[in-house]
Amino acid sequence: MDRAARLDLQEHSLDGLLTVLGLSTAPEPDPRVDRLARLEPLYPQYHRIGHKRQAAYRALAADRALARSHADAVYAALVHDDDPNSPRWLTSVLLTAVGRRRLQERLLGTVAVGTPYQRACAAGGWRWADPTPGDDARLRTACAAAAVDCIDPWARERLTAAARPDGAGREDAGR
Repeated sequence: MDRAARLDLQEHSLDGLLTVLGLSTAPEPDPRVDRLARLEPLYPQYHRIGHKRQAAYRALAADRALARSHADAVYAALVHDDDPNSPRWLTSVLLTAVGRRRLQERLLGTVAVGTPYQRACAAGGWRWADPTPGDDARLRTACAAAAVDCIDPWARERLTAAARPDGAGREDAGR
């Protein structure tokens, strides 16, 4: 799956989350975005996604009950975020709302049975789910198994990197 398709999935999942939260966002016009778009045509979408993620995060972090009641929508957005660092925002909300162990079990379940894109995003989000060293072994096993039958080269590369004992390349694999 190419970067444009991944960004479309990510933005669509954030739009769904914002809808259930009753929020809308419209970033202020920014001439820097236009300049960067000339260098990287996907930058405006990436910029919009960042604004949407932060709007959702602010609302959810301020209201634990809101986060708990919409945990499924938050999780859906989390497993559609392939950026190495941005999953920390939604993961922190879920850690507070549902707890570390429950979130980790759900991520492992997604690595086992999600779409190739969701599997790779769940593996990438793991590092923000407060894992202990023993927990990492479970992720490596799940990612190795998921990589075997993965038909998407980008997702397979991310899963293979997450399966390595040293985690080498996990954060930036397939960017």
